[in-house]
Amino acid sequence: MRRMKAFWNDCGSGVTSAVGKEVDLHEARQLWADLSGVEGNFLGLIDEQDRTIQFYFDDGIPDEVEDARHLQIVQLDFADVDNDGSYVRRVTIGEVQGLIETAFQIGADHRQFGGLKFESWS
Repeated sequence: MRRMKAFWNDCGSGVTSAVGKEVDLHEARQLWADLSGVEGNFLGLIDEQDRTIQFYFDDGIPDEVEDARHLQIVQLDFADVDNDGSYVRRVTIGEVQGLIETAFQIGADHRQFGGLKFESWS
């Protein structure tokens, strides 16, 4: 079974990408499920080729929302350090579990995920 290094921020606690925690698919899905739906929180995964996929809350889940799966408030991000930017698209909270599974199947290769646009960091 494939393992990846995970890093995350959940309201100030978590693990940095420099350290990472080796996880399997089940553990990665649980990390995402346990993450607070607050703007700025994120989960990132690093594959065996040092490619990164990250799920970042662009906005927080409103208090009155009971089922947030339909909210399109997560930025899917693939960092491309060589080109000083990221390949990105917004996704719903409900899509993330499937995207995590896909990353474990094929790695964090942005070319395997559709609908992305390149955004420069400068």
